[in-house]
Amino acid sequence: MRTGSTIVLLLSFLGLACGRTSEDDAARAAHPPGSGGSGPGAGAQTAAGRAGTAGGGFAGDGTELSYVDLTGTPIYTRVQRLSNRQWENAVGDILRLQQPHALSAAFTAPVSGSTTFDNNEQVLFVDQPRFIDFETGAEAAAAMATGSPEALAALYTGSDAAGFVRVFGRRAFRRPLTGDEETKYQNMFALGERLYGAGFANGAALVIRAMLESPQFLYRTELGPAGDRLSPYELASKLSFWLLGTTPSDELLDAAAAGKFANDDELETAAREMLEDPRALSVMRDFHGQLLRVPLFRSIEKPGVTEFDRAINAELTLASNAFFDFVFEQNLGLRELLTSKQAYVGRGLGPFYGVGAPSSGLALFDLGPSRTGYFMQVPFLMLWGVGAEPSSIERGIQLEATLLCGPQRSPQAAIPPVPPIKPGQTNRQRITELDSSCGGLCHRYIDPLGFAFENFDGLGRKRESDNGFPVDTTGSYPLAEGVASFADGTELMKLLADSTQVHTCYSKHVTSYALGRDLTESDRSVLESLAKVSRAHSLKELVVALVRDPAFRTRKDGQP
Repeated sequence: MRTGSTIVLLLSFLGLACGRTSEDDAARAAHPPGSGGSGPGAGAQTAAGRAGTAGGGFAGDGTELSYVDLTGTPIYTRVQRLSNRQWENAVGDILRLQQPHALSAAFTAPVSGSTTFDNNEQVLFVDQPRFIDFETGAEAAAAMATGSPEALAALYTGSDAAGFVRVFGRRAFRRPLTGDEETKYQNMFALGERLYGAGFANGAALVIRAMLESPQFLYRTELGPAGDRLSPYELASKLSFWLLGTTPSDELLDAAAAGKFANDDELETAAREMLEDPRALSVMRDFHGQLLRVPLFRSIEKPGVTEFDRAINAELTLASNAFFDFVFEQNLGLRELLTSKQAYVGRGLGPFYGVGAPSSGLALFDLGPSRTGYFMQVPFLMLWGVGAEPSSIERGIQLEATLLCGPQRSPQAAIPPVPPIKPGQTNRQRITELDSSCGGLCHRYIDPLGFAFENFDGLGRKRESDNGFPVDTTGSYPLAEGVASFADGTELMKLLADSTQVHTCYSKHVTSYALGRDLTESDRSVLESLAKVSRAHSLKELVVALVRDPAFRTRKDGQP
């Protein structure tokens, strides 16, 4: 089969379009390609270089307190394109593909660094390259699904065009087809047999191609009056794409057809069942991976550091993912993410932790009181290290962006490169001296968070001294609840685990990932409610609380 003019003919025949929507144009205007950074160092501007719009109050000594920043710029689109990952999973599921496939492997990636998560509406537009991606992807998928009698039988056991269109159409569009749609696609089936020769496979292949390129498949919609509850089919799709990363199953569509999800208890029951599905584990791994920049592990380089071998990069990813999986599977939450004494260790990581590692694979180790939570594990510390030296500024930036969602601050003049350590000077003294060039602002807000980990070098190894002097891990941070002082990273993690601001920030990340958009002040009450759940319960319970909230189950009015 041929793409190009043929697919244009198909879309014209159906009266459908697959171009950019007005929401897509708005997204590109808000975040043009290349406007965001990526990789180590990019967070410095996104986390600390934007002007704020709200105050967090003051401590008794006049210190300005922090707060969860909610100055996002959502589009509030009700026609949201599937992410590349969702497209891949959905195509495999609706076509019942039995063989391994990576149909979206060559798809154009989202604009890197412009949003925290790649399922944000801001980066899910369709331009010419992405149009071609979906066109070629649909053609490849159709060929795979109809390339053998076995593949076709897995997709549909009958031999009638009407039945195929009806069954496959409901899976692809995540709702029953209208009468007009059934007629159009039956005609499309006949067209396929005329163009490419008689035979069920040819008719089915053309229908598959057309449906996979239809906006009805490529976009998940939430249409209807603002403030109304989403329809059962819309809720089935929204829940499945969030928690399972794929299209709703036949059983879920059957439940929607029966009027399920009309009340919150039914919706909660469906969510709890999904949370026990292995696919939910993969989705939550993706959530934490994007939030904590796990993809950057594969690009770590430490020239001149003899103890570093790039072969460890893959293990950093595996160990991090295993820890995230552990937190989710054991029904734990943010508190344990911040305070657990356990970590996964393989042969490569063993020497950096100073423990005997397994001969193969990963094992869960108790690391003792000197390492508390994910941010004191080797993967995080090694990523945010320059050579064998700690990158205190970057560590602080990452903590503030990930855990505190702190206030945006006015842009500062560019900070010069970090100079070599002088004789008789510690890393902390070097950074403090450097940051005096920006009026002490960086030191006041970001550096103390990074200095809490001065007892770990750039490879994540423990150290007691720095350039011959004892390390200094003390500091303070102006949390929304008041200024919190800490002696070291362990004490800092405990303080953060008890902070309402931190749980509100984590709820912001979970909600943004779930809704696929930026959050604003209008979302604050929702996040504060979710923070109470996060403080006392697990990530799974936080998910359930969000599912029951009107922010998830009703149509947004499009106003901040």
